[in-house]
Amino acid sequence: MGKLNFFTFLREQWTELPISTADVSDQTLIVVGANVGLGNEAAVHLAQLKPKTLLITSRDEAKCELSKADVETRSGMTGIKSWPLELSSFGSVRSFVDNFEAKGYTANALIANGGLSTIKYAKTPDGYETVFQVNYLSTALLSILMLPHLIKTGTPEHTSRLVIVSSMAHYHIADSPKGADEWSSIIGTINDEAYCTSSVMKNRYNLSKLLQLMFVRELSSRLPTPTLVTVSAVNPGFCHSRLGREVDPNPFLKFTKSVYKGLLARTTEMGSRTLVHAAIELGERERHGHYLSSCEVTEESDYVLSVEGREFSKRLWHETLKILGDIDPRVNTIVSEHLTQDIA
Repeated sequence: MGKLNFFTFLREQWTELPISTADVSDQTLIVVGANVGLGNEAAVHLAQLKPKTLLITSRDEAKCELSKADVETRSGMTGIKSWPLELSSFGSVRSFVDNFEAKGYTANALIANGGLSTIKYAKTPDGYETVFQVNYLSTALLSILMLPHLIKTGTPEHTSRLVIVSSMAHYHIADSPKGADEWSSIIGTINDEAYCTSSVMKNRYNLSKLLQLMFVRELSSRLPTPTLVTVSAVNPGFCHSRLGREVDPNPFLKFTKSVYKGLLARTTEMGSRTLVHAAIELGERERHGHYLSSCEVTEESDYVLSVEGREFSKRLWHETLKILGDIDPRVNTIVSEHLTQDIA
C-alpha cells in the first residue's frame, strides 16, 4: 500500500470481516480498555468463545464492575476478571503487572487497546503529555513488562500474541515528524509544551499511532527466531466510537464528521473483529512484526518504510527503553534476557 487512497479506504470499510471461532478453552486472554468501544466488543467476542480466563481492564474500579457485568451479560460467560488499569499513570501499569505476577496468572494473548484522542495539551502526573503517555509510553511499558509472561506460555506450534491497536491514522503523518533528525531528543521534543502548538496537537493522535507501529517493528525485530510470542499492530478501521469526542469543539466540524462517520464508519463490533483475529487465529507467524488491516498484512506508510523513518524508529526505541528502564528496573532485565541487542 504505502499510501492510503480513498478507494482502498472504501473497499476496506465495506469489507465484511470474519468472526473468529478458534478454540481458546485453555487460554488466558487480556483485553485492555474493555469498558467501551473496540475493547468492549472484543471482550464480548472472546468471552463468547469461553476462554479459560478472560481478564479485562478499565480505568477505575467503578468502570471495572460495570464492564464485567456488561460483558458477562452479553456473552453468557461468568467469572470474568476485571482489574483497574489507568494508562495515564505509570504506577497503575506497574501495579497491574505486580498484581498479575502475585496471582500467578499466565497470558496467552494481550490486546493493548487503551487509547486517547484530544487536541488539548495537558501533562499527566508523571510529567508527560497525556496522549503521548497513554497511547505510546504506557502501552510500551505494559507490553514489555508482560513480555516474559507471554513468552512463558508460547510454544513453537502456537505462539502467544501481543496485539497493539494502531490505526490508519498513521498514514496522515506521512511527511512528519519534520526535522526530527536535528532533534537532540525525540521524546523530549514530542513532550515539550513549546513544541506542542495547536497544529501539532491536532495531529497528536496520528503521531501516537505512528509511534506504536515503530515500537512493534523494533520489538518484533529483537525477539529471537523462532519467537514464542508474535507481535502485531492492528488497524480496526474507521469505526463508530467515542474516541474523538474531545477533538473538535467547532459545531460545524462536529456535524461534518458525524455525517462522514454515518456514511462510512464501520460498527464498533465489526472493527473489534480485527483485534480478536490477531489475538487468537492461526497464521500468527506470518503476521509477526506487521501492520494489519482488515485482518491482513498491509504495508505501512512511506515514512515508516523510509530510511529516515527507520532511523527515527531506532532512536525512538532506545530513548523509550531508557525512560521505561528508569521507571521500572524490570524493563532492563527483560530486555537483557529476552531481546537481542543492536550490533554496533
